[in-house]
Amino acid sequence: MRFFKVILSIFLSILCFVLTAYFTMKIVLKTHKTVICPDIVGKEINEAKMLVESRGLLFHVVRYEKRNDIPYNHITVQKPAANITTKKGRTVYVIVSDGPELITVPQLLGQDINKVNEDLKDKKIIVEKVIYVPDDNEGKILAQIPKASETIPEGKGITVFVGNKRKRYVLMPDLKGVSLIDLKEELTRKKIAFKITYTNGDTDAQSYNITGSIPKGFIFDADEGIELKISMRREDE
Repeated sequence: MRFFKVILSIFLSILCFVLTAYFTMKIVLKTHKTVICPDIVGKEINEAKMLVESRGLLFHVVRYEKRNDIPYNHITVQKPAANITTKKGRTVYVIVSDGPELITVPQLLGQDINKVNEDLKDKKIIVEKVIYVPDDNEGKILAQIPKASETIPEGKGITVFVGNKRKRYVLMPDLKGVSLIDLKEELTRKKIAFKITYTNGDTDAQSYNITGSIPKGFIFDADEGIELKISMRREDE
């Protein structure tokens, strides 16, 4: 009989412990409210901190990291993740963008535009825009934006100003009755490019008509030149 009393006493003690623990945990859980963790990825750090703390959570920056896709001082990663239920008072750990890598722009003045692209590619710099300006230094870089030694974010392009041969514009004259020999001499003297085409192939003919690829009175680029079409004919035609 005494043995059963001991067993009963132990059983009641265990039952009392279990019930006490159960109700204690229930009370503790009720006093620890849960909240929804806000979505702060991509937000500026001060805004993110205020949003986290407004939910009764703590805010802690783990580290900064270089990012080209997220602006400086904006959140890149958060833990716990957004929109999950968590206990009030829990710490939200974040990683913050330190902005993109900065690259120093090299000196490009005087270099050939056709030879700098490979060098810039190795430095992760692209030529975003090429602006040609009349200058005797054809194909050479005359100016650059940004200037040498300035820094730009990785992947951002630069603008260069490149010398281009000055265009010479001339007025197409009236070719009626003009001697072919005199016309060729004048075009050569004025350094106007030209090409002669015979339309009927009878180069032994003594008479001819001259027509130009540019209409009379039109302005054209002297370096691009004109085509002279010579229509030969015999005197007896």
